[in-house]
Amino acid sequence: MKDIMVVMERAADADALAEYTHSLAEGFDAHATVVGVIQQLPPAPAFMGEFPYELVQNALEAGNREISEGYARFEKAASRPGACELAKIEPAPGNAPNAVARLARNFDLTIGVQPAGSDQNASNALLEGVLFHSGRPLLILPYIHRGPAKLGRAIVAWDGGAAAARAVSCAMPLLKRAGRVEIVTMVNGKRATSDLPGFDITRNLARHGINAELKTLPKGDDVGALILSYAADENADLLVMGGYGHSRLREFVLGGATRTILSSMTLPVLMAH
Repeated sequence: MKDIMVVMERAADADALAEYTHSLAEGFDAHATVVGVIQQLPPAPAFMGEFPYELVQNALEAGNREISEGYARFEKAASRPGACELAKIEPAPGNAPNAVARLARNFDLTIGVQPAGSDQNASNALLEGVLFHSGRPLLILPYIHRGPAKLGRAIVAWDGGAAAARAVSCAMPLLKRAGRVEIVTMVNGKRATSDLPGFDITRNLARHGINAELKTLPKGDDVGALILSYAADENADLLVMGGYGHSRLREFVLGGATRTILSSMTLPVLMAH
């Protein structure tokens, strides 16, 4: 993990991103590139004609100032010069998720902040673009997060699916440095340990030097809520899981558990699809 991309839309994002990203980058001797996404005005309704030129320019200037302010705070938190750089992009209206996803393909990991309040729709679209269309892992921080990266206890939500397998593969550098790793799987009734969905993946991790413990939870209707509740009870520092969704024409629609995690997360979550 040597090349990290950071998605920033607002200056306020810097507070959640800075210390976590810098500490993670230092631990892996990695470089961080902050991609500042300057959102442009959407096309005006047909009956209005075009927006006045001054309005468009003022919006762009405000977006540039917002990103510059956020990056200044992000850069100030770095412990060494040259640890990060800024790349501003001005994607066409509606094309920001695709533009950010294309950039993310060139990095080992993308870090973003959980959307909050009125910003949820636009921010969710960016994160979903990275998750479903970059082919790379996405690490999402709660918008209230402050502080450096911690890897004392990592939880892997495992259902034996391809997305979960991809997430484990992408998270391997982090899992190798975690103090404790738990594979959490959901089952109905009692089953022999060797018959549990997570038995084989714990054996795989052991061969990579990761002594993972297999845990089971009773199945429930709200998988996302159960996972978050368990993570909170265990005071976990990182959740690793597959990002699930289904295609609707040219878009991806989030699956229920993924949507719950994104909206209610209380710890950093690494997802892959």
